[in-house]
Parts: sequence; C-alpha cells; structure tokens
Amino acid sequence: MTDMELTFGRELRRARESARVTIEQLSKKTRIREDVIRDLENDDFSSSGGLVYARGHLRTISKLIGADSDNLLSLFESANQEDQRAISDLLEENNATPSTASRLNLSYKKMAGVAAVILLGIILVPSIASLFHSSQKTHTTTSGSSTSSGISSSAVVATKTSGVTVIVTGTTGRSWIGVTDAAGTQVFNGQIAAGASQVFTNNQELDLVVGNAGAVSLKVNGKDLGTPGAIGEVVHLQFTPNSTSQG
Repeated sequence: MTDMELTFGRELRRARESARVTIEQLSKKTRIREDVIRDLENDDFSSSGGLVYARGHLRTISKLIGADSDNLLSLFESANQEDQRAISDLLEENNATPSTASRLNLSYKKMAGVAAVILLGIILVPSIASLFHSSQKTHTTTSGSSTSSGISSSAVVATKTSGVTVIVTGTTGRSWIGVTDAAGTQVFNGQIAAGASQVFTNNQELDLVVGNAGAVSLKVNGKDLGTPGAIGEVVHLQFTPNSTSQG
C-alpha cells in the first residue's frame, strides 16, 4: 500500500477533519467508543465487533459528518473483499445460522425456505427461553432487591419504578449493547447472547446503542416493544420514564 493510496480509514479521517469534528465529539454524539473510531480511521475494524458492526458504524458516522457513505463502504468492501459474500455468510457472522464445513450454492427459492426456518426460530426461541428464565427466577429471587443499573436476569426480577426501565433480551445470535444515562455515564458495554437478559433502570433517561438490532427484543416500562431492527443493523435508541415506544 502506497502512502497516497486511498483507504476507508483515511477517507473517514479526512471527512471528519473537514467537518471540524473531533473524535471525542463524534463519540459523544454517536455513542461509539473513541477507541473504535480511532481504529476505523486506521483501517482496523477488529474492535467494532465484526464486519456487520463496522459497516453500521461507518453509516452512522457518515450521516453525522456529512461524508459519502456509499464511497466509504465501497472502500471498506474493497479492502476486505466482501463484495461477493453470500447472504448465508452474513447470517452466520451474527450466529443466526450454524457454520458448515462446506457451503452449498443455494437458489433464491431455497434461500427463502432457509429464511422462513430462521424466522420461525426467532419467534419460538425467545418464548422457550423466557419460560425457562421465568422458572429460574422464581427459585433464585430473595427478599433483597438490587439498585444496580445493569442486572443479570438470573439474579433478580425487574420491579416497577418511577423512572425508566429497559429489559434487553437476546433472541438469536449475539449483539453488542452500549447503555448510557442522562448524564452521559456509561452504564453497560458488552454483549448479550441468545437467551440472556439485562435490566437497566434510571430516574431520567437511558440511551442505547444496539449493534445487531435483529438479535434482541426490548421491554420498556412494562411494554414489550419487540425487535428494534434487522439482523446486522446498528440502532440508537432513547427512553424516558414516559416512553412506550422506541424514541
């Protein structure tokens, strides 16, 4: 690679500097960690959590700094030779389908059948997992209650509060979740696997960044909101005590 060769990282840095936005400012506005942005500007997406998440970060950043997202993604795909990736590879990357030693050439009709099976699994698995965890909670809950913002579902049962309560449950594959409160303090930064749950509470506001929106379901202030997006989609959400929908 020559010094003059254009890469997605160099183009991202050039666009950010042209917009006169610092990495710190960009991180606060997008809820993407500073180290992840710096790595992307150095053509390194390993800290993003995978190719799908990296694409989502590039789209989000592009909108904020007015960059050409199509050009950035084209450079990204070229660097990673991802133009010819099959749909099954994208699903497999998010653990939505098991990996196989050898892949078959699928027709559109067959892929539609596979997608239908996956969709059925997305619907049934959370219900079964919910029954299992509900039974487990009945035997493990004690008279004491936790006031921590991020709580494992195997430890406590969420109670109604005067603030905002968000329950994130993994439905299929894995998803990276970032949660901050009204003061901008990071409450949670990690992954939620299928069948696992996390409960977050705050008196004023909770902001969520979901790295793989199709892999989780949300319950906010007692109301089931379902899946906030598609497999591989990065979404940014904000909830308050009066929230009954994705804000």
